[in-house]
Amino acid sequence: MTATAKVPNQQQSGSDQVRQAARGSALNIVGALVAAVFSFVTVGIITNRYGQVGAGLFFSATAIFTLAANGARLGSESGLTYFVSRLRASGEAGALPRLIRHAVSSTVMVSTVLAITGFVTAPDLAAMLTSDSKNTGSMTTMVRALAIGIPAFAASQALSGASRGFGTMRPSVLAGQIVRPIAQLTLVLLAAFVATAGLEGIAIAWSTAAYMALIPILAWMVMRLRRRRQEPSEISLLGYWQFTGPRAVTDLVSSTLERLDVLLVAYFLTEADAGLYGASARLILVGQMMMFATSQSMAPHLSANFLTGRFEEAKQVLHTVSGWNVTLLWPAFIGLAFGAGTVLQLFGSEFSDGSSIVVLLCIALIITIGLGVGDTLLLMTGDSMASLINHIAALVIMVTTSALLLPKVGVIGAAWAWALSRIVIRGLAVLRVWQTSRVHAFGPPVLIAGAIALAAYVPTGFAMHRLVGNGVIAIALHAVTGLAIQAGLVFHYRDELDLEQLQNTIRRQPTKPKPKQASKTSDGTNSDSPETDEPRLKAEDTST
Repeated sequence: MTATAKVPNQQQSGSDQVRQAARGSALNIVGALVAAVFSFVTVGIITNRYGQVGAGLFFSATAIFTLAANGARLGSESGLTYFVSRLRASGEAGALPRLIRHAVSSTVMVSTVLAITGFVTAPDLAAMLTSDSKNTGSMTTMVRALAIGIPAFAASQALSGASRGFGTMRPSVLAGQIVRPIAQLTLVLLAAFVATAGLEGIAIAWSTAAYMALIPILAWMVMRLRRRRQEPSEISLLGYWQFTGPRAVTDLVSSTLERLDVLLVAYFLTEADAGLYGASARLILVGQMMMFATSQSMAPHLSANFLTGRFEEAKQVLHTVSGWNVTLLWPAFIGLAFGAGTVLQLFGSEFSDGSSIVVLLCIALIITIGLGVGDTLLLMTGDSMASLINHIAALVIMVTTSALLLPKVGVIGAAWAWALSRIVIRGLAVLRVWQTSRVHAFGPPVLIAGAIALAAYVPTGFAMHRLVGNGVIAIALHAVTGLAIQAGLVFHYRDELDLEQLQNTIRRQPTKPKPKQASKTSDGTNSDSPETDEPRLKAEDTST
């Protein structure tokens, strides 16, 4: 990528970007909900069929799988989103095929090496993570079965990042949030009830699903690059690795943060404790996926705005969509915190002891959602080194806190470690972007949405669970009364929350029709809409 970017003469307005980010967020959120439902059912099958010990073994094995696969991405997911969106915005789309091939092939090579390493060292890893020698053999087989799926998972993640750089969420949603969770559930059902396989069969199902998810995202990328052939242009791969190199280390640290908590519980405590913690942590999965969904839909818009120095437009996108995030997600986590014990019983009666874990994790996520998209925002400014430093600091906090608390207070210590690490990452990222660009998420939409959610759901939660008791009826009454109060307050503050923009986005109507002549960029897209796909694809998006 050249040092001086060729920016299109006409740019999207902040409102246009908000609408397109919201459209991508809506699609991503639907995908996240589908994935969360299927993942919840899958975990429920595993916990009910194999109990705390079996679930602990499975969660520990999949933690190693996810850690290795995410580390093998070499930062390509964020790197490709960043560079693809910027190359298209600057009129250098001819460099895209070479860049994407280089990034994905590098990911495949490294992930293959890691898969082989995991296969060979599986017995040692299994011995480290099992307190009962009877479980070591099963753990070894699971680690080896999951190692086979590492290249597929890593490659699909890299391709998902590239697809988001093209301004469309469809391929990544289809592959990662539709195909993979549905395939996982289907194959787990076959392994558990048809083939009556043990945990080893579940691990094989997990790896197979990774390859099934790779097929649609790979097919889309091949067709996308063939459909729009531009004159090849030069790109400095050194520039790509200067950004992505720190991000590769960050990916490894981030993946460690995502899964190390389960491994630390298994190491310091027992497989049963790891099962209890892993199942409890899975309840917040839907919120994490929805946070990821909205942040990724904003990423290309933020990247292009920072590239062109349009900080006010970046702030408008961030404030508005972050306010919608708080409106949608805070009620879900408040409700889950009040009804944690009841929901956990779906995993089996022995898992209800994890309610305090869920409450603590929910509070941590409420705080991080209020801080905005954090690390994604920092990365789209191009400051991948600061992101790396933040992740290392959070990892040190997680490991230190876990080592201090787990032997003394038990499983809840892992929840404290996770919560502190997430708040540190998000807080440091927000502070850094504020220092460099004066962009942050703390606008009126977030503050108003947060106050409304707290007023609507906290008092009603205490009232319903005290009057009715813990149970499904209390959860339902809490949701209904909270929603009624929230709806009234949101309607009153609809202008501050920019609900007209959201309503028009859902209806596919422009907020303020402004006819203008759009020029074309070098890759065939409208220059006033650098972050969307071709006009034909935009028309397809309206039918989503």
